[in-house]
Amino acid sequence: MINPELTEELAELLAIDRQEAVRLLNRFFSAMVSELLAVRKLSVAGLGAFTVTHFALKKKSNASGVTYIPPSNRLTFDSRISGADDTVRIAVTRMMMNLSEAERLGRTLAIVFSKAIKQQKELRINGLGRFSLAEAVYSFIPERSLEELFNREYQNLEEVMLPLHDSSQDNKESKNHRVIILSLSALALGLLVLAALNFGKFGSRVLISTQQQVESRVTPAVHKERVTVRDQPAPAVHSTGSTADSLVLEKGEYTIVLETFRSERTAQNELERLHAEGIIAYVWPVSANAVKYYRVMTGKYANRDGAAESLKGMQKKNAGSASIQQVSKKGVFYGKKGL
Repeated sequence: MINPELTEELAELLAIDRQEAVRLLNRFFSAMVSELLAVRKLSVAGLGAFTVTHFALKKKSNASGVTYIPPSNRLTFDSRISGADDTVRIAVTRMMMNLSEAERLGRTLAIVFSKAIKQQKELRINGLGRFSLAEAVYSFIPERSLEELFNREYQNLEEVMLPLHDSSQDNKESKNHRVIILSLSALALGLLVLAALNFGKFGSRVLISTQQQVESRVTPAVHKERVTVRDQPAPAVHSTGSTADSLVLEKGEYTIVLETFRSERTAQNELERLHAEGIIAYVWPVSANAVKYYRVMTGKYANRDGAAESLKGMQKKNAGSASIQQVSKKGVFYGKKGL
């Protein structure tokens, strides 16, 4: 509740005792919280305007990798009232007051609140937050429990940093490459000795051929590329050589990674949203530093130019965090959980 000085002022203006003033304020504060949870905006005379603002997922890239900052909803405050004062309406609809009582309460609260704000007094609103002076700045600080309610759908999401390469996949391929190179090197050495003893010049041709075979088996590293996206309607993305529920990507082909999530359930929810918009997408499980992630990707392309052209045609809401990914290992990916 607000401090006793303000409670007493409200009691005096309404000609009620202090305990009744406390109960009245608590009822009004509860009505404010209920209104914000329901419609995500509220204007109160004497205080200002409260709004629940959505912040979309952010993607930050640096030399070591890509950091994904999950979306969030935050309670913001503006001392200027945007639109009509909601005090009387919520007093009638949520506190069950008659109109004359609600109007009287609205006028009185406006006086008490505006005076407290002007004098920069501590003003604590149960369940909502507090107005206070800190480091010479008087501002509104929302209550943490309320912001947690606003972010129920994002409660399993955390900030994630992914390296530029899928380390577990790269390490596995690197190990396989070393085994292949060592085996072929041993074979080449054996052929060289055999050729020197029996076949003369023919042996040099065998050695050269073997070395070329070793070099051709070493694959390039996986890498990503960002593409500028136009804000225009997105065509449905159709994969080739796959069914609607699965997609086969061969080594060296390209796909478009739309989002990366820590939770498989969240990735599946994103698939449903994309499918509803006519975009065929799939889940690509990956791991980095012993932690599993879930990429949501779409499309199968023989080269990067094809993927880039498709990405340019997507809407920003779907392609804002997208990147082009080259596949370094053949895989089968699914559009529905459990297939």
